[in-house]
Amino acid sequence: MPIRVVGLNYRVASIEVRENFAMDSDAVSKTLLEWRESFPGIEAALLSTCNRTELYFASDLDVLPSYEEVFPFLVAPSRRHNNDITFDRYSDVLQTLEERDAAEQLFSVTSSLDSMILGEPQIHSQVKHAYELASEAQTTGPILNDAFQTAFKTAKRVTVETDVFKRRVSVPSVAVVDFALKIFERLNDKKTFVLGAGEVAEETLKYLSDYGARSIAVSNRSREKAERLAAQWEGRVVDWVDRLQELTTADLVIVATGASEPVIALDEYLDIERTRKPDKSLFILDLAAPRNVDPQIGKRPNVFLYSVDDLEAACARNRELRDREIPKARKIIQEEATRYLTNIRARKSIEAIRRLREGWNDIKDAELERLFNKISCDPQLEGEIRYAFDRLVNKLLHSPTISLRNASQTESAPRLVEALKRLFRL
Repeated sequence: MPIRVVGLNYRVASIEVRENFAMDSDAVSKTLLEWRESFPGIEAALLSTCNRTELYFASDLDVLPSYEEVFPFLVAPSRRHNNDITFDRYSDVLQTLEERDAAEQLFSVTSSLDSMILGEPQIHSQVKHAYELASEAQTTGPILNDAFQTAFKTAKRVTVETDVFKRRVSVPSVAVVDFALKIFERLNDKKTFVLGAGEVAEETLKYLSDYGARSIAVSNRSREKAERLAAQWEGRVVDWVDRLQELTTADLVIVATGASEPVIALDEYLDIERTRKPDKSLFILDLAAPRNVDPQIGKRPNVFLYSVDDLEAACARNRELRDREIPKARKIIQEEATRYLTNIRARKSIEAIRRLREGWNDIKDAELERLFNKISCDPQLEGEIRYAFDRLVNKLLHSPTISLRNASQTESAPRLVEALKRLFRL
């Protein structure tokens, strides 16, 4: 088998289980060095994130370590002293894949099709980092080098050739990309005001920052939380009692508090409206439930107010359009897996033919040496004899070469190469 993978991920293992296997970069490097000492000549790369820990290993050797032998290298070094963390105990949550399935797993992970959040951009850099650590530890070789390079190529094809990741499906991302950027051509010259300092506000700010938002103010009943959030984005804090005054110059307002009633009432906004420039647009995202902004404000001139329901509807449409693209992405992964496996099989076939040719050439040279020691002939005749022997070896190699080349397109290639190696003791 050219490649295998053993690991566990968020689909089958809880966070409490995954914590026993999660490793930082130093732990990964240490584990790979231990691997190199334990299994010299066997390639390995270890991917460990908050959602998965997967060990990819491969070799041209006839025998690979068993999954049980590999298991200790999945466990975080700090947890290996725990006698309760055994292969038998965790075998029900371990994913073990070989050859095509293993290749498709690596390509799917790298393309972010196997992520908890489909299309998360971090996984591609995490896979790249895992590959770099394996290269530094000198545990990669031709099989895994080809696998990871093909994985990066596959991820690029999925991004370019499909619309899977062009459709935003989270409320904050849709709020920014599908709504805010439709109102404002750019965000770097707009004033952003955030009411609330929870996870929704933080995630929305991340997207706003990614798309250029620079002037950011944050207000929250807990000033400490507002300060913490504002510091992340080099913003400033507005006291909660001054929140309405901030609306007089704001362009884009994000409201995501835990209040049970509006924190911006209609009469409050009408007072603010008089002080705003008449032609200045105000974009408001009310991401709270229950709503934090009086819906009637959305009917005022130059105000664009969207609630969670508006965003959820857009998310649902995007999700449907994205899901239609997933089969196309899967097809790309299958195509690249086929190409990768074909290349690996072809390389192994070429190596077997090379060794067979070397062996037969050694026999040919020995026989020619014996022949010319018994007879004497002029250089022209000797050249003809050598040419005839070379043609004989080439003709004898022709059929096995063609057979192996054709077989490299099929699953039977490894068996045929193995038979050739046994038959001619290569």
